[in-house]
Amino acid sequence: MKKIVFILACILMFPILTEARPKAMARAINTYKNCYIYGQSGRNTAKKGSAMCLTTGTTYSMANAFDKAGIKNIDVMLYFGKVKRDKKKVFHLFAPNDPTVTIAWEKDGGTTPFCKFEGPSREPDAYYALKNWKIRNATKLEKVAKVNFDNASGAFIEALPIHNSYIASDIKIGDVILFQLADKPERKGLIKVVSIENDEEKPEQVGNGQYQRVIVHVKIVR
Repeated sequence: MKKIVFILACILMFPILTEARPKAMARAINTYKNCYIYGQSGRNTAKKGSAMCLTTGTTYSMANAFDKAGIKNIDVMLYFGKVKRDKKKVFHLFAPNDPTVTIAWEKDGGTTPFCKFEGPSREPDAYYALKNWKIRNATKLEKVAKVNFDNASGAFIEALPIHNSYIASDIKIGDVILFQLADKPERKGLIKVVSIENDEEKPEQVGNGQYQRVIVHVKIVR
């Protein structure tokens, strides 16, 4: 009889014991491959664009970022040139806003890369110029070493530490960049640079980074 009571007690206790163990939830990720983003000379061309939404992997021109995507959905932009004390021109993937700096918007002598993202030459102060955006996301961006983009799971990405950095500079083919969205900090992800290509419509600008496009893969935790 005692044996039967013990067995029944174990059966009744089993659900309690199993419920007490937290289940590891696998975080799903979205992956977007072969996304493109152009240097600043493509910023005002609808079919090119220098502004990207990381939740969809879609790139927009400055006007389309404002009118179609919605500026609240733009997470990163691409600039080729010198930033701060750079000695040479390189690619920079940067957030539309950096809360650690005071931005001067003058085209000449202003804060790069921000001041370079104005409207076209005929209307540099257009409503869609970056300085006129009422919302500019401060997306955290940081190059990471020894991270296998292809094998990175949602849980792995979430566990990666990220600092208060809002620009990834001197990006090259093979680089992996960790990011964290400004409006949804629980959403982190990775960007992998897979190639840098010339603009076929600008054969006279071969090798000029501000006219080139950077091809990336994007992974983001849902």
